[in-house]
Amino acid sequence: MKSIITIVGPTASGKTSMAIEISKLLNGEIISLDSRQIYKGMEIGTAQPTKVEQKMAIHHLVGIRNPAHTVAA
Repeated sequence: MKSIITIVGPTASGKTSMAIEISKLLNGEIISLDSRQIYKGMEIGTAQPTKVEQKMAIHHLVGIRNPAHTVAA
C-alpha cells in the first residue's frame, strides 16, 4: 500500500525544505496543493519553491497556470 505524507503550516515555515528531504529519503515526489502556487509569475508572493529546490525533487502543480486565464463556472 502506498502512503501519502501531508505537510501543512504557514507560509515560509519550512514545509518545502522538509518535503524535499522526505522525498529524497523515500524516493517520492512533491505535489503542491497550495491554491496560489499553481500560478506562473507569482514566485515571491506565494513562496513557490525555487528552481534549485524544484530540481532537488520532482514537484507537481507549481507555476502551471496563467493567472489571467479564467474558468467558466
